[in-house]
Amino acid sequence: MRAHYFAWLLSVSAIGLSAQQHDSHQHDTHPDTAQDIESTKLAPKQSAVTQSAITESVLPQTVQLYSCPMHPHIQQHEPGNCPICGMTLVAKSAPMNAQVQVNGAMQQALAIRTATAEPRTLWRFIETFAQVQYPEDAIHHSHIRAEGWIEQLYVRSLGQRVRAGEKLFSYYAPDLLVAQDDYLQALSVSQQNGSRSANLLQRAETRLRLLGLTDKDIKQLQQSRQSQYQITVYAHQDGIVTMLNVRDGMYIRPGDTLMEITSLQQVWLTADVPEAQQSWLRQGMAAEVDIPSQHISGIETQVDFIYPALDAQSRTSKVRMTLDNPQQQLQPNMLLPVRLYGGALKDVLAVPRDAVLLSGTGSRVIVQEGDNFSVRKITTGNSAQGYVQVLSGLAEGEQVVVSGQFLLDAEAGLSQLPVSTAAHQH
Repeated sequence: MRAHYFAWLLSVSAIGLSAQQHDSHQHDTHPDTAQDIESTKLAPKQSAVTQSAITESVLPQTVQLYSCPMHPHIQQHEPGNCPICGMTLVAKSAPMNAQVQVNGAMQQALAIRTATAEPRTLWRFIETFAQVQYPEDAIHHSHIRAEGWIEQLYVRSLGQRVRAGEKLFSYYAPDLLVAQDDYLQALSVSQQNGSRSANLLQRAETRLRLLGLTDKDIKQLQQSRQSQYQITVYAHQDGIVTMLNVRDGMYIRPGDTLMEITSLQQVWLTADVPEAQQSWLRQGMAAEVDIPSQHISGIETQVDFIYPALDAQSRTSKVRMTLDNPQQQLQPNMLLPVRLYGGALKDVLAVPRDAVLLSGTGSRVIVQEGDNFSVRKITTGNSAQGYVQVLSGLAEGEQVVVSGQFLLDAEAGLSQLPVSTAAHQH
């Protein structure tokens, strides 16, 4: 019955096309006799409607299939139950590589268009978004190595910019004061006893270094010969304060992270790439970044690192890029458009993406050979620029349907059901 309905639908389309042609013919010529008038009235009935637009395929080879009576699209080669409704699958014989024949007039009426399977160069690129982050290798923590108390705090707000060598805070530590006194005593003894006390002085100096004093502090101690009650901590690099866990007068210990200073001369960009495009990823692949807020586009960079773990929820892989940021235009947590270029696939057999029909069992196309259309299963590869790479199933030069293929595929599927697919003659 479905095949009869499909043939009737095509016949109605043919009637409309023939009627339009008949009306235009009536405007151009006028019948002079009653016989001419009668023949003109009968003309539409003798048009394409009297011919079968789609005929039954003649396929000598058959395969045994099992399908669900309620869900005909569920088909398999062995007995079993329908995964949807649970009904027992019914055995039926179906032709291999079902074909449909459509004449030229109906091809035009159905707007069937084809394209040639031919070698192409597919440029692989991924369009995604990247988030600006602090570079983890540019973060410096400020700790003390002897417990004490904050005496003077020079950095008072989160996000404050500092330069290398600037004062961060000064603190008092009793253990550090005792170590300075021991060093000054060892220094005095070494001057009296000469080289015999050199080892003692070296050990006292090493103790000061282990407690956090710098070469500058030790040199100042040697010159002043007075212990310093307040030790000043300086910034090791240019950057901004991204963590501030200390206030004036606070008691501090060696395990406390007092400050975190991050350099923004470079930033990290982390982008998500779908799981299906992981095969394109490689370390060092070229990339371009846009900054819409600054009206800047096409900043060139490359993929520095591909994270080994896949995100369980989004099913994406993360890649990391590094971008110079001397003008501080890039701020953490910004979301920027990114294009990743994976190179070119040269001379690969490809067809338009619209020609490929997807199903649970794989990909297929409708191949045209004159007035015959057949369903062909194919194996696909990469997809880019509106084309799909064909790994197997097609040969160069074959014609595939890119418009109207769904109707032809439906008719081919009906021809596999255990009912007649021959069109009615009216």
